[in-house]
Amino acid sequence: MKWSTLVIGLAITVVLVAPVAAQQSLGDVAGSIKLKRPEGESVVIDRDSVAQSRRGPTGGTDSRLLRDIVGDCLTETTALHDLAEETRDGTSFYRDPWRDRVEEVGSRLDGALDELDLVVVEGRYQEAYNLAGRGADQAREALVIIRRAIAGNQPVYSEARTLSREAVDHFKDAQKALGAASRANAAEEAAPSINPIEANRVMTAFCRGKYAEDSSDFESCIAEQRAAVDAMAGRSAPSVGLDAASFNVIRNNCRFEWPNNFVTQDRCEQRRIAAKKTR
Repeated sequence: MKWSTLVIGLAITVVLVAPVAAQQSLGDVAGSIKLKRPEGESVVIDRDSVAQSRRGPTGGTDSRLLRDIVGDCLTETTALHDLAEETRDGTSFYRDPWRDRVEEVGSRLDGALDELDLVVVEGRYQEAYNLAGRGADQAREALVIIRRAIAGNQPVYSEARTLSREAVDHFKDAQKALGAASRANAAEEAAPSINPIEANRVMTAFCRGKYAEDSSDFESCIAEQRAAVDAMAGRSAPSVGLDAASFNVIRNNCRFEWPNNFVTQDRCEQRRIAAKKTR
């Protein structure tokens, strides 16, 4: 009876321990694996996955990711430039607190610049990425110069001040280019359908501003506004012979330019559609 109990106990122990040992062995093997590839064959990296894993879930598009990273680069490059400016007092450079701050800012800047290298963009966002890339090159060089000065204990890095200042300007220009690209993309998206309740509020406010609400002119104004709304509701890219992007740009621009007058908004669409088709 004792032998049976002992055998069962050993069996249970083996069952429980085996998976753990197997996992440890698998971990050891995985840690010892080195990837090999034929000479001349490049390694393909999923840049989006790498960037997202480093920053955490963003829930956005490549443009939003690029905007976040450019913002990080701008923040840390500005901090680096400010640190370089602090040493004009002649003493900060030799103090440990200042050098510790350079190391902290430099570490964050390295991370932001590395993330910028991993972003993949296309289309309108390429200009913004190129501007950010120029800033990144200058920021890296400025950081190298300052680190070299600290390592040699010689405060010779006036060039780093210039480079970091120019890098800041490039990152700011990149942000402006990102904004312009985002607006251009938004203009090509389909405009939301006209909300009847909101449309009624807009046309009533417009006509009331011109005529007495109980007058025939007011009623005629409302009728014109409603006719314009109906005309635009029945208009689409296929119906006017334009591609969707071109039609959406026209509709969105007219909508933004004439938000309080549907008649003028309708005429705006008609004119620009006709002009687009004659090109």
